Amino acid sequence: MHKLIVAITISAMLTFTGCVHVMEQNLVVSQRGNKSTINIADNCSSDTLIKPIVSTLGQVAALDSNGFSLLSWNMQKGMKEGWEEDFRRLSYNKDLLIIQEGYLTDAMRRLLQERHHHWDLALAFEFRDNKTGVLTASKVEPSFLCTFRNKEPLIRIPKSILITRYPLSDGNQVVMVANVHLINYTLTVSHFGSQLNQLEEILSKHQGPLIISGDFNTWNDERMAVVDTLAGSLDLKAVTFSKNYRSTVFGHNVDHIYYRGLELIKALSVKITTSDHNPLIVKFRLTNGP
Repeated sequence: MHKLIVAITISAMLTFTGCVHVMEQNLVVSQRGNKSTINIADNCSSDTLIKPIVSTLGQVAALDSNGFSLLSWNMQKGMKEGWEEDFRRLSYNKDLLIIQEGYLTDAMRRLLQERHHHWDLALAFEFRDNKTGVLTASKVEPSFLCTFRNKEPLIRIPKSILITRYPLSDGNQVVMVANVHLINYTLTVSHFGSQLNQLEEILSKHQGPLIISGDFNTWNDERMAVVDTLAGSLDLKAVTFSKNYRSTVFGHNVDHIYYRGLELIKALSVKITTSDHNPLIVKFRLTNGP
């Protein structure tokens, strides 16, 4: 509890001293090829869910049904020395990057450009004049995108969730990916549960392969129980790690990956010193795929 109080105090100080600016509108920053845009985020309504995004590049690409890899990592805004080298190494040959506390500095933009990824950042707030939030990047352009955010009830700084969808190479399936950064600073689970209920309402409309990955802030049994309920409702399995180096708070793992309609090929958690979260690397293939 002492750590929680310290974290709330620091966050409040940053807000009041002007380091953090919360935008009124829910915005998403996107990069497609050489084109960058900032748009008001979709509200993830039923109409939006069934309406695919038309490719802006005039080409069709897909994730490999026989195997695609992802990196899931809370980067702590790249605040620690050496993060660029770790990002470059960890993101090498990954088909999906699922980043929390992504921080759009010039260095971060250059690294994403090196990987030739399309990317979207669901803006949570601006920190020292740079946009930050959850960021999902892929070699494949998403066929659907929506995002929502919820303010922390105590410090009033938002946490954002970004949902994207990608075609698979078998031609018949698409995989939906939810990049989550869940509410942290609460004394009860009510706001935490409301955020997950909103997520479930959206994802329950998708019947195919599904991945939910990110920083769940599951630092006690009550929070973990809420996430377990969500996983059960959506028929999700949890990725387990034979060598579990996932970051912990109060003895609980806070980073998770859940999946459905896919077969897990590989799962690694990696020790690093450039963030307070250790990254997760997994590889999936389509169940009963070619």
